[in-house]
Amino acid sequence: MLKRYSDFINESLELILESDVVFSDKFRKALAKIDHPIAKALLDTENKDVTTQTNYFDIDLSKNDVVSFTPDRKAQEILGDTKETVRFIGSGGGWLKHSESNQELFDKLGYVPEGDVYRPNSTEIGEVIKKITSETSGKTYAWVKFTDGQGVYNVEKLRNIDDRINQVWSKNRQEVKVGRASRALLKAAGVEGILDKDYETFVNLYKATIDKLNDKFSFFEEVTGEKIYFWYNYQNYYQRSGTLGNSCMANARASWLEIYTENPNQVSLVIFKSQDDPDKIVGRALLWTLTDGKKFMDRIYAINDSDVQLFRDYAKENGWYSKYYNNSSDDDKAYAPDGSNVSLDLTVNLDKKDYSNYPYLDTLKYFQEGRGILSSEQRGDYVTLEDTGGGSSSSCETCGGNGEIECGDCYGNGEIECDECSGSGEISCNDCSGSGDIECSNCDGSGEIEDEGEDGETTTKECPECSGKGNNDCEDCNGNGEIECSDCRGRGNTECGNCDGRGNVSCYDCN
Repeated sequence: MLKRYSDFINESLELILESDVVFSDKFRKALAKIDHPIAKALLDTENKDVTTQTNYFDIDLSKNDVVSFTPDRKAQEILGDTKETVRFIGSGGGWLKHSESNQELFDKLGYVPEGDVYRPNSTEIGEVIKKITSETSGKTYAWVKFTDGQGVYNVEKLRNIDDRINQVWSKNRQEVKVGRASRALLKAAGVEGILDKDYETFVNLYKATIDKLNDKFSFFEEVTGEKIYFWYNYQNYYQRSGTLGNSCMANARASWLEIYTENPNQVSLVIFKSQDDPDKIVGRALLWTLTDGKKFMDRIYAINDSDVQLFRDYAKENGWYSKYYNNSSDDDKAYAPDGSNVSLDLTVNLDKKDYSNYPYLDTLKYFQEGRGILSSEQRGDYVTLEDTGGGSSSSCETCGGNGEIECGDCYGNGEIECDECSGSGEISCNDCSGSGDIECSNCDGSGEIEDEGEDGETTTKECPECSGKGNNDCEDCNGNGEIECSDCRGRGNTECGNCDGRGNVSCYDCN
């Protein structure tokens, strides 16, 4: 059964596995623009039982004569995969250090630490390999593999996600000529009477439609000054949906956006106008001129997620850098114009230095008042621009704006003295009660044994097992009277339960 993609993504996986053919929104939109019986016939096959080996049809704007698809067998494999996938949602902690204090947990997980623990961002997807609960802290930790690294993380800092549907649309993709795909689908749907010349006409119309859609860059525009305020207002959105419609600045007052409108030399707004209504926009992104002269496109807000990549392509076309993680993080990673991944000095020196109100900023969120410096890093005396009501928050005097302070239990070491051994790393041996000696079993501690000679007379002689001492060295402690402490494995310290071994805890003043 052909399903609308919008309906498809809301269905349960069980139902999806029973589906036959799915069109992407882009493919359906392209067909809807074509005034031809074959295009209408393809759209009319929705909600009809159609058996096909190909599935999940989509368009490729770079190739006007093909459609892409995923083999149904591969799609079912992906959708049937039961592996647990997660995102990391922690900030400044939530992982176990690669230290000896955590080695026991690592051994139980089968995890081999190498180098520094990987610190993922909130957009990365990782696979859970194994979980374990610490007998010391009672917290559960998971060994997670991400694309660029791995580590052991507190499960409270992990959020389960299901990325299978996205994978169906991105993995194992193959291509087929649009004419061939159309013939196969309509034949399977029982549509007859279509001539070869009809398919030829349809293919030409399809190519023309894709070429027109591919000219989307003509709908982009860069604006400055008061025009930024105009296009920020939700009344000028094509639809109030997606990240664009849900933006916290969609109804911002003019005074809140003065950082943008009064600094045309440092900031502009890239807008993407609707093809259906050019007086409305379907996406926007701030474009900053950094202190080193580079152009940096900030977070992209769009009605359709598929347009995010189009913004990035537009940035590349213009020689601009674009934000790598399309979220509200202050990460300095970016896509370079050549497609590589780089780290930038995200600093902007504004012409106007002081403001009474501020916008919510995603990346360059730290502002030095009086100096007019915006940055993605916490530098000097700054305010944080994360208020959706036009205000700001000063950096905390207690933690300096870091959000964390030194743990009071371990004084920043991440470890505390072991209670069991009082920090010595050893405890009294149970077998010998700490004496280091065990009573000789051969002479029962007397140091002598009776020996019957050939004449039948019994004499007393020195016990050969203990050399007449009556005792032997304890085998468990080798005569030392102490053994390695099992709680700390002889180190004298254990992981601090207050900070989970990080050495820092959340600041109590700024929470």
